[in-house]
Amino acid sequence: MKPIYKNIGNSYEIKDNVVYITILKKDGTELITKIDESDLVLINDMGTWFAEWNKDYNNYIAQNISKNKKNSKNKPLKQSIASVLLKVSPKAPIKYLNGDTLDNRRNNLDLAKKNNRNEYEEKDENTISIILKDKFDKKAGYASISKEDLELVVNDTFSWVLHNTHGNISVVTNTPEGRLPLWKVIMNPQENEFIEFKNHNPLDNRRTNLILKKQEDEINK
Repeated sequence: MKPIYKNIGNSYEIKDNVVYITILKKDGTELITKIDESDLVLINDMGTWFAEWNKDYNNYIAQNISKNKKNSKNKPLKQSIASVLLKVSPKAPIKYLNGDTLDNRRNNLDLAKKNNRNEYEEKDENTISIILKDKFDKKAGYASISKEDLELVVNDTFSWVLHNTHGNISVVTNTPEGRLPLWKVIMNPQENEFIEFKNHNPLDNRRTNLILKKQEDEINK
């Protein structure tokens, strides 16, 4: 049985050109999301909005089920107020400038910037620490490189992010051909070569920690 909170409509009040919309969590708990008064007709006409936990933001966001749009599986599209207002895919990384994921006033919304040159810190005379962001442009950690690779790695071509899949972390940049690992830019491997991190830390991309190995060598062991 589908949760009834998605079908009971929203109440709201307007104060100082801001609309305060009541949305419900799955357990019926009320939360308030804000939009500009100028967006009320658009948002209200799209149906019932509800609060749903989003693991990427580690917070609740305001979402609904589209009346007429379908996703890639031909099912009704789940969309957020923010994605509707910015006219982007629900999967697009959106930045809430004041940190409040229920504040959907337009001056609080922006697309997370991509292809930005990474900031960095000089750790010692031989090591550079690159500041990594996640897909929402939030600081996520550091990656170490040799100082000699600074210009190769930190430039307007690459934007390095921390990638985490099922607990396996890596440092990558997103390209039209797919994700490109940091170590590949530094080591320029052949097709049959892969990397071994000497200290088993994939965030440590100093040349002293990178060992290229051939696939056939591993097979023949």
